[in-house]
Amino acid sequence: MIKNEQKFLGVEAGGTSICLSIAINKPSNVIERTSIPTTSVEETKNKVLEWVKNKGGNNIGAIGIASFGPIDLDESSETYGYITTTPKPNWGQTNILGWFDDYKCPKGFDTDVNGAAISETFHGLHKRGEITSCAYITVGTGVGVGCVVNGSCIHGLVHPEGGHSFCKIQDGDKDFQGTCPFHGNCIEGLVSTGAISKRLGINADKLSEINDDHPVWLIIGNYLAQLCANITCLLSPQVIVLGGGVLNRSILYPIIRTETIKILNGYIKSKYLTNDFIDQYIVQSPFASHAGSIGSLELARRALIKNSKDF
Repeated sequence: MIKNEQKFLGVEAGGTSICLSIAINKPSNVIERTSIPTTSVEETKNKVLEWVKNKGGNNIGAIGIASFGPIDLDESSETYGYITTTPKPNWGQTNILGWFDDYKCPKGFDTDVNGAAISETFHGLHKRGEITSCAYITVGTGVGVGCVVNGSCIHGLVHPEGGHSFCKIQDGDKDFQGTCPFHGNCIEGLVSTGAISKRLGINADKLSEINDDHPVWLIIGNYLAQLCANITCLLSPQVIVLGGGVLNRSILYPIIRTETIKILNGYIKSKYLTNDFIDQYIVQSPFASHAGSIGSLELARRALIKNSKDF
């Protein structure tokens, strides 16, 4: 149980920016929030710690860090708390959890997408009502997949990296080699903002000028539907939540839903995999861009509760 007033610090570390949030007693009760660009490691670290200090860091009861990855989640590892083999230049082997060593309070640490999946599972506003399992997919400069099953985030060898799984290449897209520096045409290498802009021969900041009827969106929608179908077959979550900058394009949702049903081809029997209810299975986040920050605050809350049980 959380007794008296508790202040939580949430750190949602993304490849583009780091969102810092402070909440009182529960993750949804946010009283302070800011965003800091993810530039160099040292510059970003200094700005983050300066903000936390100015907001009364010594009074923080618990900290939750939800970070872009891959990250090391093995608490017995010498690099626990590190960002490891990230494609983001100069951020590999960054001890992001160690930034907060001076704060002697409980800390929770997980991927940014697992944080978002937590927020969607336990603090979401879905038509389904209360749920215990969820997959969260974010599509932007990268593609991340976070998974909660039976109320807990999936951890194993490391953590889910569904964005780097593979799919069947569309006939009209076979000449595109993909952009992932590790795998070429994995999901991330096919549907990220960099992949879409390279395929079209434009800068990423011009993607908003591409019309909804451009055939590229049918290709992107199909690849994301393949990812949704694979997640459905592997994990059978109650809800798949889509987020990130690419998914701000609303035309993608009906494409993804329709293609997912086609791909599964009636094999999995559920009313939520039919035209009448698919919009309750593959959904847009009710938290919009704040799903990850709410998740980081939930990691802090859970760390505090776990710590109280340890004593």
